[in-house]
Amino acid sequence: MRFLFLAGWALLLGAFAVAAAETIARTFPIETGWMISAGELWRALWPGSYVYAELRLGALTPWLWDPVISWVLAPPAWLLLGLPGVILAWTCRPSRNVTPMQEEELREHEASLFLYDELAREAREWARQTGEPVSEDDRRPNQDVIDLLEGEEDDDYDVIDPLPAFVKPPER
Repeated sequence: MRFLFLAGWALLLGAFAVAAAETIARTFPIETGWMISAGELWRALWPGSYVYAELRLGALTPWLWDPVISWVLAPPAWLLLGLPGVILAWTCRPSRNVTPMQEEELREHEASLFLYDELAREAREWARQTGEPVSEDDRRPNQDVIDLLEGEEDDDYDVIDPLPAFVKPPER
Protein backbone atom coordinates (compact mmCIF):
# COMPACT_ATOMS: atom_id res chain seq x y z
CA MET A 1 0.00 0.00 0.00
CA ARG A 2 2.86 2.37 0.82
CA PHE A 3 4.43 1.62 -2.57
CA LEU A 4 1.25 2.72 -4.34
CA PHE A 5 1.15 5.90 -2.26
CA LEU A 6 4.74 6.72 -3.27
CA ALA A 7 3.97 5.81 -6.88
CA GLY A 8 1.09 8.28 -6.78
CA TRP A 9 3.43 11.03 -5.61
CA ALA A 10 5.93 10.07 -8.31
CA LEU A 11 3.19 10.39 -10.91
CA LEU A 12 2.26 13.81 -9.53
CA LEU A 13 5.88 14.94 -9.77
CA GLY A 14 5.96 13.63 -13.33
CA ALA A 15 2.79 15.60 -14.09
CA PHE A 16 4.42 18.80 -12.84
CA ALA A 17 7.53 18.07 -14.92
CA VAL A 18 5.45 17.44 -18.05
CA ALA A 19 3.46 20.63 -17.43
CA ALA A 20 6.77 22.50 -17.31
CA ALA A 21 7.88 20.77 -20.51
CA GLU A 22 4.80 22.17 -22.24
CA THR A 23 6.33 25.64 -21.96
CA ILE A 24 9.38 24.35 -23.83
CA ALA A 25 7.19 22.76 -26.49
CA ARG A 26 5.34 26.04 -27.07
CA THR A 27 8.59 27.61 -28.29
CA PHE A 28 8.74 25.14 -31.20
CA PRO A 29 6.78 25.86 -34.39
CA ILE A 30 3.90 23.41 -33.88
CA GLU A 31 0.25 24.13 -34.46
CA THR A 32 -1.64 23.48 -31.25
CA GLY A 33 -4.57 24.86 -29.39
CA TRP A 34 -4.37 26.29 -25.92
CA MET A 35 -3.63 22.83 -24.49
CA ILE A 36 -0.97 20.52 -25.91
CA SER A 37 -1.89 16.85 -26.09
CA ALA A 38 0.56 14.21 -24.95
CA GLY A 39 1.13 13.12 -28.57
CA GLU A 40 1.86 16.70 -29.70
CA LEU A 41 4.21 17.18 -26.76
CA TRP A 42 6.04 13.96 -27.58
CA ARG A 43 6.21 14.95 -31.25
CA ALA A 44 7.54 18.45 -30.39
CA LEU A 45 10.18 17.42 -27.83
CA TRP A 46 11.40 14.08 -29.26
CA PRO A 47 10.23 13.85 -32.89
CA GLY A 48 12.63 11.03 -33.84
CA SER A 49 11.42 8.71 -31.08
CA TYR A 50 7.78 9.52 -31.88
CA VAL A 51 8.21 8.61 -35.56
CA TYR A 52 10.22 5.49 -34.63
CA ALA A 53 7.54 4.31 -32.20
CA GLU A 54 4.79 4.99 -34.72
CA LEU A 55 6.58 3.05 -37.48
CA ARG A 56 7.59 0.10 -35.26
CA LEU A 57 4.18 -0.32 -33.67
CA GLY A 58 2.47 0.25 -37.00
CA ALA A 59 4.55 -2.52 -38.57
CA LEU A 60 4.10 -4.98 -35.68
CA THR A 61 0.47 -4.37 -34.78
CA PRO A 62 -1.29 -1.88 -37.06
CA TRP A 63 -4.48 -1.94 -34.98
CA LEU A 64 -2.59 -0.86 -31.83
CA TRP A 65 -1.25 2.53 -32.94
CA ASP A 66 -4.18 4.15 -34.68
CA PRO A 67 -7.17 3.51 -32.43
CA VAL A 68 -5.55 2.70 -29.05
CA ILE A 69 -2.33 4.70 -28.64
CA SER A 70 -3.65 7.70 -30.58
CA TRP A 71 -6.61 7.78 -28.18
CA VAL A 72 -4.33 7.47 -25.12
CA LEU A 73 -2.09 10.31 -26.34
CA ALA A 74 -5.01 12.66 -27.05
CA PRO A 75 -5.40 14.28 -23.57
CA PRO A 76 -2.71 16.55 -22.12
CA ALA A 77 0.31 14.74 -20.69
CA TRP A 78 -0.08 16.36 -17.25
CA LEU A 79 -3.59 14.91 -17.07
CA LEU A 80 -2.36 11.44 -18.07
CA LEU A 81 0.10 11.45 -15.18
CA GLY A 82 -1.74 13.70 -12.74
CA LEU A 83 -5.11 11.95 -12.59
CA PRO A 84 -3.77 8.51 -11.63
CA GLY A 85 -1.27 10.23 -9.32
CA VAL A 86 -4.01 12.04 -7.41
CA ILE A 87 -6.13 8.89 -7.20
CA LEU A 88 -3.22 6.76 -5.92
CA ALA A 89 -1.93 9.38 -3.50
CA TRP A 90 -5.43 9.95 -2.07
CA THR A 91 -6.66 6.38 -1.80
CA CYS A 92 -3.39 4.76 -0.67
CA ARG A 93 -2.28 7.33 1.89
CA PRO A 94 -1.25 5.91 5.25
CA SER A 95 -3.77 5.99 8.06
CA ARG A 96 -3.66 8.88 10.47
CA ASN A 97 -4.37 6.90 13.66
CA VAL A 98 -2.14 8.32 16.36
CA THR A 99 -1.18 6.36 19.44
CA PRO A 100 -1.10 8.13 22.81
CA MET A 101 2.69 7.95 22.79
CA GLN A 102 2.87 9.61 19.36
CA GLU A 103 0.37 12.25 20.49
CA GLU A 104 2.54 13.09 23.52
CA GLU A 105 5.59 13.32 21.26
CA LEU A 106 3.72 15.71 18.96
CA ARG A 107 2.77 17.90 21.96
CA GLU A 108 6.41 18.01 23.11
CA HIS A 109 7.52 18.92 19.60
CA GLU A 110 4.94 21.71 19.43
CA ALA A 111 6.07 23.02 22.82
CA SER A 112 9.68 23.08 21.61
CA LEU A 113 8.63 25.11 18.56
CA PHE A 114 7.19 27.85 20.79
CA LEU A 115 9.96 27.76 23.41
CA TYR A 116 11.80 30.77 21.96
CA ASP A 117 8.63 32.90 22.00
CA GLU A 118 7.95 31.96 25.62
CA LEU A 119 11.54 32.73 26.64
CA ALA A 120 11.46 36.10 24.85
CA ARG A 121 8.17 37.00 26.56
CA GLU A 122 9.57 36.04 29.97
CA ALA A 123 12.77 38.00 29.30
CA ARG A 124 10.77 41.14 28.45
CA GLU A 125 8.70 40.70 31.59
CA TRP A 126 11.84 40.18 33.69
CA ALA A 127 13.35 43.36 32.20
CA ARG A 128 10.21 45.33 33.10
CA GLN A 129 10.24 43.98 36.66
CA THR A 130 13.91 44.79 37.23
CA GLY A 131 13.59 48.25 35.70
CA GLU A 132 15.95 47.69 32.81
CA PRO A 133 15.03 49.32 29.50
CA VAL A 134 13.05 46.95 27.33
CA SER A 135 14.01 48.71 24.11
CA GLU A 136 17.70 48.00 24.70
CA ASP A 137 19.10 45.49 22.22
CA ASP A 138 19.44 42.22 24.12
CA ARG A 139 21.57 40.72 21.34
CA ARG A 140 24.41 43.14 22.11
CA PRO A 141 27.37 41.25 23.59
CA ASN A 142 27.82 41.61 27.30
CA GLN A 143 31.25 43.08 28.07
CA ASP A 144 31.65 40.95 31.20
CA VAL A 145 31.38 37.77 29.16
CA ILE A 146 33.80 39.08 26.51
CA ASP A 147 36.36 40.03 29.20
CA LEU A 148 35.94 36.61 30.76
CA LEU A 149 36.60 34.86 27.43
CA GLU A 150 39.61 37.04 26.56
CA GLY A 151 41.16 37.05 30.04
CA GLU A 152 43.97 34.91 31.37
CA GLU A 153 43.24 31.72 33.26
CA ASP A 154 44.83 32.95 36.45
CA ASP A 155 42.95 36.26 36.44
CA ASP A 156 40.41 36.47 39.21
CA TYR A 157 37.16 37.81 37.80
CA ASP A 158 34.21 38.77 39.87
CA VAL A 159 31.56 38.55 37.17
CA ILE A 160 27.95 38.98 38.12
CA ASP A 161 25.88 36.31 36.45
CA PRO A 162 23.90 38.20 33.75
CA LEU A 163 21.42 35.40 33.12
CA PRO A 164 18.02 35.32 34.81
CA ALA A 165 17.11 32.22 36.78
CA PHE A 166 14.55 30.92 34.26
CA VAL A 167 17.18 30.73 31.49
CA LYS A 168 19.78 28.80 33.44
CA PRO A 169 19.86 25.03 32.97
CA PRO A 170 18.69 23.06 36.01
CA GLU A 171 21.31 21.70 38.37
CA ARG A 172 21.76 17.94 38.18
